[in-house]
Amino acid sequence: MKLFISYARVDKPVCTQIVEMLEVHEVWYDHRLHAGQKWWEEILRHLTWCDGFVYLLSRESVASEYCKQEFEIAQSLGKHIFPVLIHGGTTIPDALREIQHADFSSGLDVRAVKQLLSAIYVAEKLPLAVAAGAMPAVTLPPQAARAPEVDTSTVIDEAAEALDNGDFDKAVFLLKRARETGYEPRFIDLKAVLQEAEIALERQAYLREAEREYRPIVALIKRQRTFQLGCKAFQSFRQSFPDYDPDGLAAVATSHLLPLPDWCSIKAGEVVIERDKRRIIYHLDAYKMSKYPVTNQQFQAFVTAVDGYSNPKWWESTPEMCEWHKQHPEPLDSKFAGDDYPRVNVCYFEAVAYCAWLSDKSGMKITLPTEQQWQRAAQGDSEYRYPWGNHFDKTRCNTQEAAIRMTTPVNKYPLGASPYGVMDMAGNIWEWTQTNQMSQKANGSSPAPHLTYIVKGGSYMGSQERARNTFYFKLDPVYRYHTIGFRVVMG
Repeated sequence: MKLFISYARVDKPVCTQIVEMLEVHEVWYDHRLHAGQKWWEEILRHLTWCDGFVYLLSRESVASEYCKQEFEIAQSLGKHIFPVLIHGGTTIPDALREIQHADFSSGLDVRAVKQLLSAIYVAEKLPLAVAAGAMPAVTLPPQAARAPEVDTSTVIDEAAEALDNGDFDKAVFLLKRARETGYEPRFIDLKAVLQEAEIALERQAYLREAEREYRPIVALIKRQRTFQLGCKAFQSFRQSFPDYDPDGLAAVATSHLLPLPDWCSIKAGEVVIERDKRRIIYHLDAYKMSKYPVTNQQFQAFVTAVDGYSNPKWWESTPEMCEWHKQHPEPLDSKFAGDDYPRVNVCYFEAVAYCAWLSDKSGMKITLPTEQQWQRAAQGDSEYRYPWGNHFDKTRCNTQEAAIRMTTPVNKYPLGASPYGVMDMAGNIWEWTQTNQMSQKANGSSPAPHLTYIVKGGSYMGSQERARNTFYFKLDPVYRYHTIGFRVVMG
């Protein structure tokens, strides 16, 4: 069936969805780009061409002069009429109340879609003259020959009133029609007023579409059985509508879907750090350390979040970090795929930004561990060389001796757990800590002092000696490599 769709421009997003749904039919709808005589002639041509008239009913469309005129012409031509309610609270015009309408006010659900498609299917079997609510076919009325007129003496007043009432669709139509009739007021910039109306209309259409998509998600989140599905839907919704959340779902859904670590509790106690043949004893308060290094899946949530990796807010710790992010707006891909593989190719700045983001979203204080925290989590109250004891065992970790030559899933070696149950602390990847030291860096003829940060744990490319609990390297904070990742602590 050949279908003509009539709608108010504020409802264009839902109109395009319905057009896609009706792809098995020949569908035409007006893009509302113009409002002059040629535009109206195109409307009339397609009203004559179509077999069925689909009227999308909203507060704006039932009040729209041109929508009402399109409907009256379609009815006078004896076309099949298909009313579709797309906005709750719309008063259905008297002329349409006797015709069964499809209700899409809660979205394009299966029931509503079936209702419309069934009505079209039945109408295809009927002659136009006996369509429900249709009048016998007649010639186009003379008043239909010309586009809806505007009174240039009052058009600005009418447009201003429409803007004030939030009827931006009407304001745009009036102003376009006035311009195309050649009306040019002496002191008013008609183009600027039209632009203001169009911006307001686009925003109104955006909010209308957002509300339509948002309400079903609220319904899911409010119910325990569908809570998780609602949270996932809300995360997808935020990709398209990042600034729309009147019910404050972000606090609920985002915290639920955050890639929070599994935590291991580390008791208060002491740890010994060796430097330059000196043994320094540190006392640490109790804290929690992530059971595993940050995985590809966890870090990717930061990368893809609307307000994640790209948000300058997380990079404000130091001017150097902020500048680095400006020059590196995109992360490197992880060298090895797999949700439960450790995230690598991450520099110190990226690890700190991730912690800032996760802290903000979770309400927890999450940071990189200090060297002392890292080593105590690995050793406990002992001074073991390795998390499990003093003797190296290549079946408990991924180092050079295992000859795997790549990272492994963070939970692959349960027998390599530390005294507190922390996993993967020997081999697999080096892990950033927040402990820094001043180092010398070549700068022309003389070395320049700069901060480096300590990494711990060894890697799949390193030997067993480098996987010892006490071994460390100092690296520039911008260093990214496929053997380096991180884990986090919560204070």
